Amino acid sequence: MKKDVLTTSAHPMTVEEYLEFEERSEIRHEFVNNQLIPMPGTTDYHNQICQNLSFLLRMLLKMQGFRIFVEGVKVQITSQRDYTYPDVFVTSDPRDLEDRYIKKHPSVIFEVMSKTSRIEDSADKFIRYKNIESLRNYILVDSEKQLVEVRVKVENGEWESETYLPSSARFPVPALGIELSFEEVYEGVM
Repeated sequence: MKKDVLTTSAHPMTVEEYLEFEERSEIRHEFVNNQLIPMPGTTDYHNQICQNLSFLLRMLLKMQGFRIFVEGVKVQITSQRDYTYPDVFVTSDPRDLEDRYIKKHPSVIFEVMSKTSRIEDSADKFIRYKNIESLRNYILVDSEKQLVEVRVKVENGEWESETYLPSSARFPVPALGIELSFEEVYEGVM
């Protein structure tokens, strides 16, 4: 496959072509149903929140066997036709040590929403992420106002959701047995 050739709806890529292309690409692409989806750049607020989440998770989960990944590592969603780049995710599954580029068993995914990604993150991506059997929490962090939505997979496989505001001071990450503070998550942002 030529380096400058991108897929179109008339010429979908194979998984192998996608993985090879993505290693050489200067920008990241998600891969859904054999189609490339370019990942747009982010704001400084988005980036700062991702850094804060990563730092807090590393500090709170130190020495517990969890691995935290930020933005640049792919997650495969059940089939080999769906790859995405979560903003931040956590895994402790030893099978995720087998491949340095792709993880398949995250327990918690954080997406940092903006006005342009809100619908995609809260609806479309969630529908796809629900297919990851190991996923226990899906957490949406708003980059434009202090608001966090925590979605939890309950024992019957259904998902429950609760929204938290700064007046709560903290929000839970049930799958990890921790809470995060609004002040620390939004430090340097608002």
